[in-house]
Parts: sequence; C-alpha cells; structure tokens
Amino acid sequence: MVHTSFNRYVNEVMQSGNSSDGYVLETANAIFVNQKLELHSEYRNEVQNLYEASIRNIDFANRANKSLKEINDWAKMKTHGRIKKILNQLDPSTNMVLLNAVFFKGKWKIPFNSTHTSEYYFYNSGVKSQRKMVPIMSMTNRFFYSNFENFKALQLLYEGEQISMLILLPEKPGGLRALEGSLTSEKLSDILKNLHQTKVHVSIPKFKLQFEKDLTSNIKALGINRIFSAGTAELSGMTSSPGAFISQVVHKAVIQIDEEGTKAAAVTRMHVSRSGPHEFRVNYPFLFAILERGSKSNMVLFLGRVNVL
Repeated sequence: MVHTSFNRYVNEVMQSGNSSDGYVLETANAIFVNQKLELHSEYRNEVQNLYEASIRNIDFANRANKSLKEINDWAKMKTHGRIKKILNQLDPSTNMVLLNAVFFKGKWKIPFNSTHTSEYYFYNSGVKSQRKMVPIMSMTNRFFYSNFENFKALQLLYEGEQISMLILLPEKPGGLRALEGSLTSEKLSDILKNLHQTKVHVSIPKFKLQFEKDLTSNIKALGINRIFSAGTAELSGMTSSPGAFISQVVHKAVIQIDEEGTKAAAVTRMHVSRSGPHEFRVNYPFLFAILERGSKSNMVLFLGRVNVL
C-alpha cells in the first residue's frame, strides 16, 4: 500500500512539470550498488516501476574517484546542471548509496521588474547585529494575501497558475521558530482557504538555497539502525549476497528566486483594512512552500525556511 501510494505521488510530481506551462519539475532517484552485490530481479523491477529509480552497479573499492564522478554526473544530468555535485567524497568501502535529487524552475505569472530591485537590509536570524545588505525585489499588484494572528501570508503564482509559492512571514523578526513549530498540513490548508486577492506592495529578497543532507542520522533517529551495518543488516528482500548494507541516503535540492521566477490547527484571522495596498516586506526570516495549486491535497513540492542570506 505504501509503495503504491508513493508511486502515485511520484507520477503526480513528474506529470506536474511541463515546460509548456512555464515551469519544469523533475525528481530523480537512484541506487548505486557495489558491483559484487546482485539485486533480486523482482526488487529491481519494483524499485524502477514504483519509485522511478535507476539502479547501477559500480566499483566503489577499486575505482572510487570514477564512481564519484559517475554519481555526480547522474545528478548533473537529472537536474539540468543545477546540481553539479551531490557527493563530495566516496569511501572505497561504500556498499550501497541511495540518492534523491530535485530540480524545479519556473517563471512568475507577474514578473518583478529588475529596475525596481535595490539593496536593503535583511536581518539574518532576526537579529539587528547580523543584518546584511541584499538585493530586494519589489512591486505593487494584486496578490492572494491575508493577515493572520502572528503572521502574514502571500501567494505568488507561476505561469500557468498550477504552481504557486506561499510565503509565511512572522509578525516579528524572532517569530520564525514558533511559526514553523505550529505549521501542520491542516493549518496550511486553512491558510490557503483564507487568502483573498487584494492589492499588495511586495518586497522580497532574491535568494538561492541549496539543501544537502545525508539522511542516515535522521533515519537512525527513527530507530532504523540495522540496515546501516554489515553485521546486522537484513536485506534478503533486496539481495542474496552476504554482507549487504546501506552506506548513505543522500538528498539534495536547489531553489533560486529572482525577478523572473524560481530556477528549484485552525487559523485565527484578523480584520484587514481596505484602504491602500497592504505592505508585505520580507526583510527577516520567513517560511516558504511551493505548492501544486488547486490539487485536492495542495501537494507540497518544496517546503523550507530562509534564516540567513
């Protein structure tokens, strides 16, 4: 059931990205396996069919540098050059590496005018002493917006209007942690339902985020430890080869925001004045989500925070 549900999700994500709609979305999964390990054909078929993952046998022990290049070339190809390196080094004793790379680029439905981009302070970590001058894009137009208790929300549409970016800005510079801690799927759904189109003066920084994480420690924190040790791993469903274990699980994503677009509990609502444009000035830490707009579940494609620029 879990495998089938994930396959449905992968297909929805892959079908969402369509360059003719003004954006491209691709996700790539792969398993790089020690050439001495022979995976069961049934397992290979399941991984390829349900997870859209490629499987490659390579020689980690004797050709570590070449194997590292092959893995990074895979990531570069799958992300159109956005992710040039998914691994920095490779241990010759590596047994099996699971990789996920995500690439997204799109164009705003209403682009920002680059002549209106100027240098202003962004308060890193919400602290005045850590403020830094960064390029801030600005415009006044009609956007989906609302002012909630302790935060504001703004939705920017991409071309085709199927994908959007939702920005959640805490009421105070130090409010990011509390806002992030309170965010649930139900609350996100309520936020989207309560947005309304109105005139807003928007100022947001240009930024590029690169997220890279070896998820091994996170998986171990969930109590899943045995699969990472040759002495305890039980991977008979994958292979009959002795000594099989997983060395790394790596995820990497890149997202860039500029004038043209992106190159990757109930909510208490407050009264909103109708006089003049609302001010949405993003000059301290905030949350963002890239969503498939209009889908039944408002599928979240990316979810992140910007704390330091």
